[in-house]
Amino acid sequence: MEELSGYWEGYFIYGLGFDLPFFGERVRLFTEMEFKDGIITGHHTEEKGPFSTGRTVNFTGFWEQNLISLTVSYTSNDVILEDGFSTEEIEHDFEIVYNGSFDYKKKAMNGIWFMQNEMDRNIDLEIPPAEGLWVLKKVKKPVSDFDYSLLGL
Repeated sequence: MEELSGYWEGYFIYGLGFDLPFFGERVRLFTEMEFKDGIITGHHTEEKGPFSTGRTVNFTGFWEQNLISLTVSYTSNDVILEDGFSTEEIEHDFEIVYNGSFDYKKKAMNGIWFMQNEMDRNIDLEIPPAEGLWVLKKVKKPVSDFDYSLLGL
């Protein structure tokens, strides 16, 4: 699997936990991963959106046969304000887990991402649970018009 280290592109979809007009929206992902001894490390940048930061964040994970799991760690979160459409960025540590399957032949992976219900009593914030779908495919640098220098490459 080490030969799969490199660049990946794809998207995630907002699913349960998101109301219209956000439910079903796609957010593009631009990722660099390293596969070594069953461990995956890397970072990705997600397209800026209502609930996506547009920043580069690190992740860790593992693979076993055709199963894959990645955990992305964030230090801030965009939350919806009472009007239902506006957002505000709040400093808050949380994780999103991407679990799925890997197709070695197609050099692609997909699955479900989820975020647990979290309470931060220090800032009186509750993040409701949410989940959705995700897809990544191995690419050569660059396939898209994405500026990979944003990843520090």
